[in-house]
Amino acid sequence: MVNPLQERSKVISIKVLDRLKQAMVNEGLVTREKLRIAEIAAQRKNETLSKTLIKLGFVTEEELVSFIGDKMHIPYVNIKSYTIDRKVLDLIPEKIARRYNIIPLFKIEDVLTIAMSDPLDIISIDDISKVAQLKAEAVMASGESIKVAIDQWYGMGEARKELIEELADELKEKEKEKEPQYADEIAEIHLKKEASEPPIVKLVNSYIAQAMLEGASDIHLEPKRGFMAVRFRIDGFLYNRHRLPMKLTAPITSRIKIMSGLDISKKKIPQDGRIGIVIRDKSVDIRTSTFPSMYGENVVLRVLDKTRGIPTLSELGFFDEDLKIFKEMIKTTRGIILSTGPTGSGKTTTIYSTINTLNKTDKNIMTIEDPIEYEIEDVVASQVDPKAGVTFATALRSILRQDPDIIYVGEIRDLETAEISVRAALTGHLVLSTLHTNDAVGSVTRLSDIGVETSLIASVLNCAFAQRLVRRICTRCSNAYQPDESLLKKLRLPLDTKFYKGQGCEFCAGIGYKGRVGLFEILVIDRDIRRLIAKQAPEAEIMQTARAKGMKTLLQDGLQKVRKGITTLEEVKRVTRE
Repeated sequence: MVNPLQERSKVISIKVLDRLKQAMVNEGLVTREKLRIAEIAAQRKNETLSKTLIKLGFVTEEELVSFIGDKMHIPYVNIKSYTIDRKVLDLIPEKIARRYNIIPLFKIEDVLTIAMSDPLDIISIDDISKVAQLKAEAVMASGESIKVAIDQWYGMGEARKELIEELADELKEKEKEKEPQYADEIAEIHLKKEASEPPIVKLVNSYIAQAMLEGASDIHLEPKRGFMAVRFRIDGFLYNRHRLPMKLTAPITSRIKIMSGLDISKKKIPQDGRIGIVIRDKSVDIRTSTFPSMYGENVVLRVLDKTRGIPTLSELGFFDEDLKIFKEMIKTTRGIILSTGPTGSGKTTTIYSTINTLNKTDKNIMTIEDPIEYEIEDVVASQVDPKAGVTFATALRSILRQDPDIIYVGEIRDLETAEISVRAALTGHLVLSTLHTNDAVGSVTRLSDIGVETSLIASVLNCAFAQRLVRRICTRCSNAYQPDESLLKKLRLPLDTKFYKGQGCEFCAGIGYKGRVGLFEILVIDRDIRRLIAKQAPEAEIMQTARAKGMKTLLQDGLQKVRKGITTLEEVKRVTRE
């Protein structure tokens, strides 16, 4: 029997979609030809037009979301900034949230506001209304951010333990290209058998599942005197998670070696391997490293969730005014844009967010990396291999013969790489790269120290931005407090300024922080700055001129985020050393 409500919703949805498609063409978001190609592909693959437009590279998710939101007056939200009440979560069962990829945000009287990636799907909204027995209204969020939020908000306390067990049972290893070779000795055959026992298999799987739920980047398995410590690195910090009997050390280590294709007979030398797993249709890569220590082999697993996706520029932590400046800088078709900062400051992620924003079918984007961090459709990625003679410099020289528009060089380390990058920029290419310097202005000095002529630096450098990563205050347990008057005076802040801190809760595992955000310092190379670079002015003079023109330092950006309750003063001090 035909459902009249669904039929009516379908007609309304088609009419709205037709108006949106016409607006896309009229306002130049896509050409009529590209729209037609996307429509055919969407029908063939049975997926939404929005998803197909993004996959084909005709528009970015950010552009499409902004466009739909503007035309339909549907706001785009950052789910990370929401604290969701448990009672609101209980209105929509977890299975329903996962099926429709939605998450309830808040309830006002008889209206439930939900976040979904496709608010044009009126039939799904009707279904959610029936489940919650409330009127459902949709706001927009990226599909991946909704998946992450579902894992985080629905998986807490006892529910999280159950979910970890469930995920551990579902975790499957990808088929390996080749099986590892083992020494033909009775002891090792026994160890291999012990490592394959169901309790050991499930234990290792549960650590991987727990690490994914908690957003850990690394799992550390560390043999100590009499026990094995299990620690997770979350948002840059290591936290104790489990303490295991020493007798489990050998079988757990062997289990991980078997999964990684390593030789369990070699315990006195370091080994590196990879594990490919699939969990709830998520493809996850794990890089494995073993290292002999006093009490056994130390094992570190780097968790790389390939489905998590690359954040958009707006999700990295740029304030609106800074994002506008940065987007203007990357619109240029030639020159060099440098990302600076120490290891682990998020440089690569920001560069990839930039590449994703620039990625169009009419652009040839090529990368040289060590190693390749992300895979982006239509971007040609290559990895350096010094043993084979493939360095940043040699690869860059070859790439210039591949007719690129945009080139990403993982790092400028030497004069040869720097000179070829400069030459590429001078001949009409946009070059993105990274440098290890403390601040944005330091990039000029660093290039000069490498041996690049200051006149060339002044000619090709468009923008240099420094960044750091600080932990976000947990939105669920964030509380305001009044700092000391003396501190506010020292920071030159109004005396009624309030700061915030997390008290610690189940959502953030008692830490008080959840997730990370960037601090940014953007140096725009305009005519005055170019003149100073060309005449070899000291860093202090360049910095003074840039600040007079409105450039915010890392500290200033951090203090702005402290005032807005995004992070704490302690975090800003930690990364800026102020």
